[in-house]
Amino acid sequence: MSELNLSGVLAVVTPENCREPVPAAVGGVEVRADLFDSREESLELVASVSKTRPVLVTPRHSSQGGGWKGTERERAAYCLEAFDRGASLADVEHGSEAAGELLGAGKPVLLSWHDFDGMITAEELDRLTLDMEMRGPAAIKVVPTAGRLGDAVRMLEWVAQKPAEGAARVGFAMGAAGGPSRILSLSRGAPWTYGAHGAGVAPGQLPVEQLTDLYRVDQLDLETRVYGVAGNPVKHSLSPQMHNPALRAAGLNAVYVPIYLSELSELEECWEPLGLDGLSVTIPFKLDALALASEVDGRASQAGAANTLVRVASESGWALHGYNTDFNGVLDPLERRLGSLADLDAAILGNGGAARGAVRALLDAGARPTIYYRSKERGGAVAEELGVSSGLLGELGSGNSHRVIINATPLGLKADDPSPVPGEVFDPDTLAFDMVYDPPETRFIQDALSKGAEVIRGDEMLVAQGLVQFELFTGQKASRQAFGSSLQAARATRGP
Repeated sequence: MSELNLSGVLAVVTPENCREPVPAAVGGVEVRADLFDSREESLELVASVSKTRPVLVTPRHSSQGGGWKGTERERAAYCLEAFDRGASLADVEHGSEAAGELLGAGKPVLLSWHDFDGMITAEELDRLTLDMEMRGPAAIKVVPTAGRLGDAVRMLEWVAQKPAEGAARVGFAMGAAGGPSRILSLSRGAPWTYGAHGAGVAPGQLPVEQLTDLYRVDQLDLETRVYGVAGNPVKHSLSPQMHNPALRAAGLNAVYVPIYLSELSELEECWEPLGLDGLSVTIPFKLDALALASEVDGRASQAGAANTLVRVASESGWALHGYNTDFNGVLDPLERRLGSLADLDAAILGNGGAARGAVRALLDAGARPTIYYRSKERGGAVAEELGVSSGLLGELGSGNSHRVIINATPLGLKADDPSPVPGEVFDPDTLAFDMVYDPPETRFIQDALSKGAEVIRGDEMLVAQGLVQFELFTGQKASRQAFGSSLQAARATRGP
């Protein structure tokens, strides 16, 4: 096997997952030798795996977050034995004695450098790169920890700046903010990236199956358009599982990625370097998104928040347009069941941002919403601001006259959460709508079903607003059924 026959996504194999079948789509396997108690066991694994796939062997030193317990001479000897057993490449840290010995012996080495605490400066990165390349390795790997999205962008740019005759560059940033660099590094010229085969061994490491099947990282290139969901937190979002299959079905060279931000202003320097053309915006940045947009639609203006940003060409280069598709998430499921919502009598439970959005959407459709809340002081002020009727949650009981009851409280997000209202408020003529989508079966929904009420689960709201976002991003329509099926499949794979 040649020195750099590893490519695409490498599955990271540890003692915990070494007996699990490696997905067929991977381009090689990294054996984390430092995590095995028995060196012979790891060497036997190298010999076995190398019969069908190229192997990168990594006896990571403790100073770089690894578990190697032997001396440097023993580490070099281990790597030499691994080469004899079929390994294609050995990862050893830049500046280590083991690296010097292996390079002196003419062995194919991936010189690596990690920082688990922070980001390397531009000047330090230049010096480090030059010093690493001077050693004559087969490839160099630089992996700091991102504190902001711009750090991930810097590592992508570093990969792309590899000289034609220089050593191959493997680079990305660890941590939540580094996520896009793991997904996009192959598109910038990195020969491979790393995927978790089971539990991840580094901060922010994504599962192999997500990298190969969901994000299709080996098919991305410099022409790939990037969309994403921006929030804090964002790891839990199921939007990538809906949008990416739809992008693939539409035949578009595009990917939809999670983008963790501390502040929305981090995006300012990243739109063009990432090829970022559109964003779904979630908590806590919807107000900031409205302020960032140079032009907003009527619903975003009316709601005082934008959950969608689209980058469009303008005379000055490009501009950001802001939209609010949360309106669609509320109205579409109701209109599909009830038709016109004019004069619809609806109860909105809660007085937070979700409740405000639901009220404004219903007012836009000509409905008659009433807010119900726990605190008259806070809830009453919201009702007065919106110009709608209101009451205390305790006033809702059997015989209520509301055709629709919408749960816009956070109750239901936890498995043991109670419903915000007693089951007696529901009857067979009630339509119960829960804005909580994770988990999909809340106590609110269960109580409504037990009384024979029709229900709208939060999943349907998520799909409805996502379909509009997809069309705003791409100009094409996605399948409602496909969006819903992708969401259910993702939930089943993720488990409880």
